[in-house]
Amino acid sequence: MSIPLISGLGFTEVNSAGNLNDKAGTAKSKLPIQFFRLTTNISGNLTLDDDSAHKKIILDTNGNNIINSSGSPLTTNSSTTLELKGSGNVQSTLKTFTSSQASTGNSGVTTISEADNSTVNVQTDTYEFDTALVDDVRPISTASFGSGGGVSFGDGNTTVTKPNTGSATGMLVNETYYSTNYATLFGGVGLDNINRSDFGMSFTHAFVEDGTRISGAIVGPSGPSTFDSVSADQPDTNTTHSHAGGTYRFMRWNSALVGVNNGNSGTFAIEMFVDSATGKAVVAIIGGRGAFNQIKNVSVTGPTPGRRFIFTNNLAISCALSGSDPFNATVSAGATNTVNRDSTNGSFSVTGTISGNDGSGRPFALKEMNDGTGAVNEDAYTGTKSVSAF
Repeated sequence: MSIPLISGLGFTEVNSAGNLNDKAGTAKSKLPIQFFRLTTNISGNLTLDDDSAHKKIILDTNGNNIINSSGSPLTTNSSTTLELKGSGNVQSTLKTFTSSQASTGNSGVTTISEADNSTVNVQTDTYEFDTALVDDVRPISTASFGSGGGVSFGDGNTTVTKPNTGSATGMLVNETYYSTNYATLFGGVGLDNINRSDFGMSFTHAFVEDGTRISGAIVGPSGPSTFDSVSADQPDTNTTHSHAGGTYRFMRWNSALVGVNNGNSGTFAIEMFVDSATGKAVVAIIGGRGAFNQIKNVSVTGPTPGRRFIFTNNLAISCALSGSDPFNATVSAGATNTVNRDSTNGSFSVTGTISGNDGSGRPFALKEMNDGTGAVNEDAYTGTKSVSAF
C-alpha cells in the first residue's frame, strides 16, 4: 500500500527496534505529521522522543507484532498523542522478577519495584526456634583407674547467695559452670532452659577404679527416666522466689548421684540457681567431697532468635514464588506468605512469576505497554496488547 504525498507528512518504514525519531532522520523527523509503519515483527522496544514540531503521530503495526521480553514494547515521551493502528500484537512478555539480598546479616524491608513495590520483610525479633545451647559431651574413660573424664566440683567453698533463703552461704560449686555466660545459657535467673523436660546432666568420679563411670544423672521436670544410659532424677524442689528485683528459680535433685566406692559413700543432691550477688550460674553438690565428684555430660536446649520472612504481594494478580530461599508458594493479590528460618541468616533469593490474561483475553505482564510519559490512542487498534499486572 502506497502513502499519498501529503505536505508536511514524514513517512518512515520500521524494521527493527530503536528510536523512531532517529529512524525518521533529522529532516523528516521535524515534519508535523509522523507516520511510522512496521514492515516486519519487532523484537524489543520502540521509543519516541518529544518534539514540539509534531502535531500528529501514527504508528501502524501493519499486521506485525512488537514484542519485548524484558520491558515495555513502546516508550513514547511525546506531548502529542501517539495513534496506534493495525492488528499486530503489541506486548511485553516480561512475567518474571527476581530479588535477593546476599548478606546473612540482612534484615528489614526490601522493596521490589519490578513487582509493583511488593516487599520482603526480614524480621529478627518475631520468631524463635529451639536449638542446643549447651552440648558438653565428654568421652567415657576406658581406663581401669583415674578420672572419669568430667569436670570437678573441687573441695573449696564458694560464697553464693541462694534465692530460696536470700542468704549468702558457702557451697561446693562446680567452677566450670560458675559464670554469667552459663547463667544466660541456662535461661537467666528463672533457669528457663533447665526447667524443661529436655534438660539433662550426668556425673562421674575423679577416679573410676570403683567401677562407677556414670554415677548419676538429673533431668528437668517431666524429663525422661534415663540420661546418659543411667537412671535420671527429676527435680524434687522447683520453686520461684521474688529476689534481688527479679523472679529467681531454685531447683534441687535429692538423689542426683552416688559417691565413690560404688556408692557406699552416700547419695548426694544437686542444687541449681543463679547467684544474685554475681549473676553467675550455680551447680552445687550437697554432701560428699567435691573433688571426688565431676559433671560428665550436659545437654541444655533453649530458644534462639531465628528469622521470619514475609513476602507481601502488591500486584493486582497472584504470583508464584520459587527458589525455596526461603519462598516457594503462590501468593494472591494483596496477600502475604510467611516463612520461618531456624537460623540467624537473613539472606534470601526469590523469583516471582505471573501468568494469565485479563477479562478481555489480554495477557498480563510486569510492564506497561507504554512506559513513557506520553499518551497512546488505541481507537483504531485491533491487535492484542499486554496489560500491566500492577
